[in-house]
Amino acid sequence: MEGIVTPKEYLDRYTYLKFYSPLNNELISAGITMYGSGWDFRNGKAGTGQVMQREHAAFTAALRMAHHGNANTPCGAKFFFDQQPLGLIQPTEDFYATTFIQAFVGKGSPDEIIDTLRLAYAIGRIGTGKDLAGQPCARATAQAYATDFITLDCNGLVGNYYGGNPSASIDAYASTARRRTRIEDIQLGDVVVTHCTAAPYEHIALIDSCTVSGSTANIQLVEWGWYGGEEVHYSKEPKAYSIVQGPEKAYGIGWAARSNVKPVDTFRYIFRRPSEEEPHGWS
Repeated sequence: MEGIVTPKEYLDRYTYLKFYSPLNNELISAGITMYGSGWDFRNGKAGTGQVMQREHAAFTAALRMAHHGNANTPCGAKFFFDQQPLGLIQPTEDFYATTFIQAFVGKGSPDEIIDTLRLAYAIGRIGTGKDLAGQPCARATAQAYATDFITLDCNGLVGNYYGGNPSASIDAYASTARRRTRIEDIQLGDVVVTHCTAAPYEHIALIDSCTVSGSTANIQLVEWGWYGGEEVHYSKEPKAYSIVQGPEKAYGIGWAARSNVKPVDTFRYIFRRPSEEEPHGWS
């Protein structure tokens, strides 16, 4: 596993974002703490995602004004600031419209979120006064903006960590060909799928470390199933799990757990990471 970024190292890229301001090259720090999945779900409450929808619309209007001076026409799927310079952004740097959608719906990679925050500064969504479309700035600081508008969900974290599709459904990771069947094979980077008949494909997580003693695995997990600081997303100390064959034998081994969405018992199955050669089941 030498040379592979660990799940915790990748998590840190979300919780300890750093980038240079496109206005004055000041080093800026911010961290993602919010949970969101799609346009309609934020921090455990359905229907609260409109705050992200409204900000994405305002962001898009200011971005278009910065790019070509018309808030009603798109910048294009891929675009540059080569005709109308924007702050210190290089005219050869490319941007993608999908980047900004991903950041607001819980699917952005750390780099996509950084690009969103950089441009939010450059177009005036972060700051005081008004943005380049004449709208009131959304928030005064990058941290306030990230806290209120940028989210992540569990398969967004896992999909980006693997370099796959952050919108892939959780069941795509539950490949019988990749199931773990022996406790001694569990390793860093394995994926854990929480699943039972009553609460199918409920959650997904990553194994950051594992040591084995008999039928017990001491595991540290990295996951994004709720909102909060790093302590919510990372088990700082290993937890001991009794590893057994799961109820669905085709999915191999794991440990028993309690569902977070229904009052039922569930199971956390362990699968090895997708290889670079595989289509990952969702390409």
